[in-house]
Amino acid sequence: MLIQLPSGSTDQPGPQNAEQSNTTFEAGLRRDLASAPVVSYDAMLGGAGKRAVDLALTLISAPLWLPLMGAVAGIAKLRNRAPVFLSDERTGYGGRTFNCHRLRVSPPSDSSEEAANDLTLKTRRAKWRVAFERLPQLFNVLKGEMSLVGPLPLSRDALEPMKSARRYYLSARPGVVGVHTIIGGSSDPSQYKIYAMSWATTTDVLIMWDAVRSLTKRSDDLWKPSFQSAAPGQSTSGVVVRRRTPTN
Repeated sequence: MLIQLPSGSTDQPGPQNAEQSNTTFEAGLRRDLASAPVVSYDAMLGGAGKRAVDLALTLISAPLWLPLMGAVAGIAKLRNRAPVFLSDERTGYGGRTFNCHRLRVSPPSDSSEEAANDLTLKTRRAKWRVAFERLPQLFNVLKGEMSLVGPLPLSRDALEPMKSARRYYLSARPGVVGVHTIIGGSSDPSQYKIYAMSWATTTDVLIMWDAVRSLTKRSDDLWKPSFQSAAPGQSTSGVVVRRRTPTN
């Protein structure tokens, strides 16, 4: 913005006034930067390739999940007159907020955010209920706000207490399927760092496959990463993800 002062004005900047103005401006800029909530995050995890896979799989499977979501929503509406399609504000890539959609399957007294994000579900019925509740999040995937696999979407209040893990969370789109299984199903924030460091297309495939298989089992067959030096050309992060051998 250019401001032209009238001719003969005493406010016209001379050499001394210009130097004072620059000093005042720099001091104000440093003060503003010091008070700004700056959060460091990396380039979007997976980039255009991960986004292309999300779009392709979501669109190809639309003839399956759209009718299923409509049927579940209709049954839930018959059981209870409360609204079945809900939206909650969540934080996504780079700290951007968005409305995360979900489907209320159970009555309001039995359905909550804690139940939707419960990481210790053991019964098949509970797992299927959470899967149905997350079906509307596929619309978030189509809009580019979420991914099929990624950190579970968190609210701003849940994100605030995090320290270094916040950087890794903000570097990926939140996922319909969470990544907590890589550290044994725990809610430890280190899951975001491990996922970011060991990410590959095969990592997402394994997480998705375990999520699908867990719907038919009472307890999760989890897999964990093993920390060891990668062979040359095997991994650029130095983290090798290996599937845990199931124990009977």
